Amino acid sequence: MAFEGLDPELNDMKIMTRPLRQEVAYLRAPPGSDPALAEDGFAVPAMLDIDTGVYMRPEVGGKILIGSVEPECDFPLEFVEDPDTGNPSLTDSHTNYAYRAALRMPGLALPSAADTQGVVAYYDVTEDWVPIYDRSLIPGYFMAIGTSGNQFKNAGVAGNLMAEIIVRCEDDPSYDHDAEPLQLPLEKSGCGTLDSGKFSRRRLVLDTSQSVLG
Repeated sequence: MAFEGLDPELNDMKIMTRPLRQEVAYLRAPPGSDPALAEDGFAVPAMLDIDTGVYMRPEVGGKILIGSVEPECDFPLEFVEDPDTGNPSLTDSHTNYAYRAALRMPGLALPSAADTQGVVAYYDVTEDWVPIYDRSLIPGYFMAIGTSGNQFKNAGVAGNLMAEIIVRCEDDPSYDHDAEPLQLPLEKSGCGTLDSGKFSRRRLVLDTSQSVLG
């Protein structure tokens, strides 16, 4: 988060984010996949394979998307200072992910120079790979950042959490979200409440896997 031109006293964040370059490969789903389902992007299940260090999920058009879960063989990770000046082209990384996925699915069509497809983009990664869902000291400025590539599956509950934080903070000027972090009831699962303090901008760095696994 940039604070150029702002009062330094407004920056009370104790945890920061930085851009991590990522590549993913797009391949044809293995033979035997249901073609009707494949067209809708459900040819194969979403999978996470710790042994080969990749995750796989279905994509539209009968494709499968393959990315890394940051195993040791992929280190050092490629953090960059400015994603606007980073390398936008695919490298051997996406091919390596495809080869590793083929260890589980021998029928997977490996990429060639003629049909290579993939995406290069950036994760917004916090120091512990846990997101920041919080207010800031800038009036009216709230943050849902540092999702570290693993929060797509939590989008619904994260949206609810941010909505509740924003409404509570904006409607009640006396409410101190830092002193009393909002507790979000998990109504659909019935599993108690979610403590928004776990995602505070002022939290200490948590002990995590230091990877997309969170």
